Amino acid sequence: MVLQTTNTRDALVAEVRHRILSGELEPGRPLTEQGLATTFGVARPTVRSALQELVARHLVERAGGRSLRVPVLTDDDVRDLFTVRLPLELTAARLIISQGRPLAGASAALAALEALPPEAGWSERVAAHTEFHLALVAAAGSTRLNRIYPPLQEEMQLCLARLRGSYPDPAELAVEHRRLLTAIASGNPASAEAELRDHLARARDGLLTT
Repeated sequence: MVLQTTNTRDALVAEVRHRILSGELEPGRPLTEQGLATTFGVARPTVRSALQELVARHLVERAGGRSLRVPVLTDDDVRDLFTVRLPLELTAARLIISQGRPLAGASAALAALEALPPEAGWSERVAAHTEFHLALVAAAGSTRLNRIYPPLQEEMQLCLARLRGSYPDPAELAVEHRRLLTAIASGNPASAEAELRDHLARARDGLLTT
């Protein structure tokens, strides 16, 4: 695949990111400048710059010396991600309820999740799942929260690589997320917080038992 764009470096970052988060480049896969340069038909300095960006975004990690690879997240990494994620999503839910903010974006994302056919692929399910949570946080209307949260979701997608082959089917995902959205839309802070805590605890525990 040869990238055709006026900004080859950014296009390369986007394409490698997509392949990592979709699971096409699986956890632990070595990434070399020469290999990527050959695959995408770009110069090695462009690859080097793109990899530096991906390392900064925690989508590529150093594996000793100068070698790089797709990150392999441990159970401790999973626990840490959820420890950080929970207060961010709780804050979003509280802002939505206290300010009466609209949930049109989250509702549209949920509709897209509900519309997935049973045979939808792993990457499609992960993408729809992720879009729902991004839309829910965006609904809070906090510029800084919306700046902090998306990079965390990228790392969450790395976690979900553990579930490749056993990811919940679209109908199951839709039911869980409909229940969460309904709790937040009800305007009852206690019910919304309880449902969100349960939702994230189930997700965390599912990742830790794989």
